[in-house]
Amino acid sequence: MPANPIFSDDYFEAQERFINLSQRLGFEMEVIPHPTFKSEEGPVQMTVAVQGGQECEHVVFITSGVHGTELTAGSGIQLDLMQRYLDQVLPNTKVVWIHAVNPAGCAIFTRTDENNVDNNRNSISFDGKLPQNPDYQELHTAICAPDITGEPWAKANAEIKAYTDKNGAGALTQKVLKGQYTVPMGLFYGGVETSWSTTTLKQVISRYGQGAKRATIIDLHTGVGPSGFCEVMDLSSKPGEEAEWSLIGGFMCDTIDLLDLDEPPTKLILEFGTIPFEQVLDAHRRDNWLKRNRDTVAPGLAAEIRQELKDALFVDTPEWCDALLTQSRDVFEQYVLKVSAEV
Repeated sequence: MPANPIFSDDYFEAQERFINLSQRLGFEMEVIPHPTFKSEEGPVQMTVAVQGGQECEHVVFITSGVHGTELTAGSGIQLDLMQRYLDQVLPNTKVVWIHAVNPAGCAIFTRTDENNVDNNRNSISFDGKLPQNPDYQELHTAICAPDITGEPWAKANAEIKAYTDKNGAGALTQKVLKGQYTVPMGLFYGGVETSWSTTTLKQVISRYGQGAKRATIIDLHTGVGPSGFCEVMDLSSKPGEEAEWSLIGGFMCDTIDLLDLDEPPTKLILEFGTIPFEQVLDAHRRDNWLKRNRDTVAPGLAAEIRQELKDALFVDTPEWCDALLTQSRDVFEQYVLKVSAEV
């Protein structure tokens, strides 16, 4: 069990707890099974719990599990906020809690969906020419190294270091990792069509956001920044040039733009830091290698890679868990309770 019992150990435990709490609190619920991905461990689905009436001026969407590796952190935050502020949400506000936006990735514990699509690079138009990323192309064979030990791994790491030495550390996150649409089994792959998760989230937002005058989306993530620190990424405004996310396109938060509102929506990503980014990236690189070689990897090594990835996205200490809850509450009070009082 995690250090703080509000957090779950895996997707299936988190899903059961989310459903049970939502039912106990009397929320309207909708379960959306994944159409193709199945698991012997239990149902694989996006679950929606609706707090508040059907016709509200302010609608708030709080999402977890856009990246499967970050579901347990996001789910625990959702459970905490649902209970803590149950009686403080004003009648003019509807809160839509969306659990496991990317249920397949959550179930198998990987960042991407069942097709290796990074859903936070997928919310774009696929009608025209797709974005190009020459920086990623330059480093692809190093990021997705042919092996994760010995000389191939050392050579790949040296290539990445040479790139950052030449272009600056920020270039790695701003340019290389901003998303790519040419290498299906690479990292940060945005796909060539709209994913099931993106399509389904749009349907949920359209269904429950209809008629609202004002809308907010809060998407919960971990993995970038100082350990335990919450960066509130406000996608509603233009980021500074130095922001690590300044060049990323296709955020799932952008799906809220489909609503017809009286004013532009508020789009927030809460990004909680875990361990140094280089270690987080290495954990994703090893997980990507595991995907590409799953049939030949020994079970013990596969388990070791998954545990490393888990530790990279969730710091299992009381202090880290408490930091997530405290800062999430602050955001909820500011962007949900306070805003609702002003509507």
